[in-house]
Amino acid sequence: MESSKIQSQFQKKKRDIKNVFTLCEITKIIMLPINSIGKNLHITIESTISKMIGGKCIVEGYVKPNSVKVVTHSSGTIKGQNVIFDVVFLCEVCYPVAGMLLNCTAKNITKAGIRAESSDESPSPFVLFIARDHYYSNDYFNSLQENEKFVSRVIAQRFELNDKYVSVIGEIVPPQKDERNELKPRLTII
Repeated sequence: MESSKIQSQFQKKKRDIKNVFTLCEITKIIMLPINSIGKNLHITIESTISKMIGGKCIVEGYVKPNSVKVVTHSSGTIKGQNVIFDVVFLCEVCYPVAGMLLNCTAKNITKAGIRAESSDESPSPFVLFIARDHYYSNDYFNSLQENEKFVSRVIAQRFELNDKYVSVIGEIVPPQKDERNELKPRLTII
């Protein structure tokens, strides 16, 4: 009895497409010139970090532009003409993992496959590639047009430091039919 309940829960489970970005807390050492230190030190540190890592890939993944918020910073240590701070800040990071579902828009369709970008975010934090070799007889894959939205599952990802996006290899997830809307024939027991 319990196993049938568990199976029905898995069948009814809706595939969740969550936000591409997650909140990440990072600690970093920042060096500022001594002449930039003033009353608005908190804002100066925040803008410096945002310029350094915003819109680029760091070890944690792609950092969303203008998402940096300073939590705390240490008292500065003077070294030569610079002041060194230990800064703890929050930022939104995109790090796609295997199995993650992404909302995509097909940007380019060639004989090699499909190149797609995020349909939710601009600028896109990732560029997705889907090889045609795996879908040569798939009707849904062949029916996709440029600028059409679809859902993809991440197979693998890669990026290097300071890249403008994360490169993702994915597969197409065909749209699910809504079973509730389909009319089922009524069974009568005689």
